Amino acid sequence: MAPLEQIFFWISLVLYALATGGYVYALVFRNERVLSPLSLVIAVGLICETIAIWGRFDATGHLPWSGDYEISLIGSYLIIFFSLLVTMRRPNLRLMGLAVLPFVVLLMGFGVMRQPTLAPLNATLKTVWLYIHVYFAMISFGAYTLAMGTGILYLVKRKTEATASEDMNPLIRQLPSLERLDELTFRYIVFGFITDAFMIAAGAIWAKDLWGSYWSWDPVETWSLISWLIYGLAIHLRLTMGWRGGRFAWLAIGAISSVLIAYFGVTFVVNSSIHMFNVR
Repeated sequence: MAPLEQIFFWISLVLYALATGGYVYALVFRNERVLSPLSLVIAVGLICETIAIWGRFDATGHLPWSGDYEISLIGSYLIIFFSLLVTMRRPNLRLMGLAVLPFVVLLMGFGVMRQPTLAPLNATLKTVWLYIHVYFAMISFGAYTLAMGTGILYLVKRKTEATASEDMNPLIRQLPSLERLDELTFRYIVFGFITDAFMIAAGAIWAKDLWGSYWSWDPVETWSLISWLIYGLAIHLRLTMGWRGGRFAWLAIGAISSVLIAYFGVTFVVNSSIHMFNVR
């Protein structure tokens, strides 16, 4: 890590961890007043992570596109950015942080243990298709994570309403209706599915230019396709089989594992991936 990057990376990680604890406190002690300060803490953490990314860019000459650490860095950044954007537009979704922040903290922790060393960008990655490919990959990753978050909120609210009483937790009460949470989960998945398709297409064009073939059944390519098909199946089950409510929420939560396998899990079982961003 570059010195500037290291300082602000750890500050952002600590702030996200503190905010996670703050959300747990707010939920357990039914303290709705801390939600706004927690949003401010997350925003400061995002600014610190921005500085960390700039520090790495200044040291390497490229944005964090390569390696498990860099993918986790830019991925966590966009997840937080999208989460803040959503909660600014929909204040009744501020509890989203309780579902998303632990995921971000674990993602950043995993990344920093993998490959945080500074390195110039490989010559094969110096193409505009890399930026298009990674850009859409991170957008879809963020959308799928938001779908996971609203899926969790749906299950929490449904469980609470099933045992409803006049003493319902105000943080749960202020969430959108179950129907709205279900619809948001579906919309985030559709958005992620479309941007995921652009990611795969851009990667195929890049592969043709780099390796002479649009598709080579590389493990990462294969798992990316599997992940895309899983979310396509979710959309199909919704539109043709009428999957809604709890089943669809669990599907949105479980499907994120396929994305994690595609980005990070493949290299735990194979060492032959031609995708440079997954090399140890």
